[in-house]
Amino acid sequence: MNLIKIKIGVAVFKSRISPRFDCAPQMLILAEDSIGFTERRIIDTEGWTALERIKKLNELQVKILICGGIDEHSRQLINAGNIKIYSWITGEYEDALSCYLAGKLASGNMMGPGGTSRGKWRFRQGRMDANRGGVRCRTKTEKGRGGSRGKRNFRDLDNKNQPEKYGD
Repeated sequence: MNLIKIKIGVAVFKSRISPRFDCAPQMLILAEDSIGFTERRIIDTEGWTALERIKKLNELQVKILICGGIDEHSRQLINAGNIKIYSWITGEYEDALSCYLAGKLASGNMMGPGGTSRGKWRFRQGRMDANRGGVRCRTKTEKGRGGSRGKRNFRDLDNKNQPEKYGD
């Protein structure tokens, strides 16, 4: 008989990780031992407050939480209960669990089939950008990547550099 090493909670919406911890209609609770996941249990959490969800995680002695977005207050309360949080995970929860078992799960992962990572959420200046293969949005204050292209794009935003009006 294998001893249970750890309990994992996953905020789920159907077969996917719920976009927000505090709005997840269900919580999947798993027990992991040396051979993998040995127990699975679904808890309906629709209509529960974030505080009620956190209390339930602590009652069940969950040590790892996998979720989508989470507010700072909930994050602090969960951390106070010594629960490790993998937040801003998107995709199918089975893919995230495969990635976790392989030791490759990190906060911000965009999950692909079979636990592969399709990219990672990046946080910059209070915004989120999806980084998929190097494609990202530049901020207004960021410099261009070569030549005068970046300067030309942002210079037009200044009022003093607006083109002349015709027909006066």
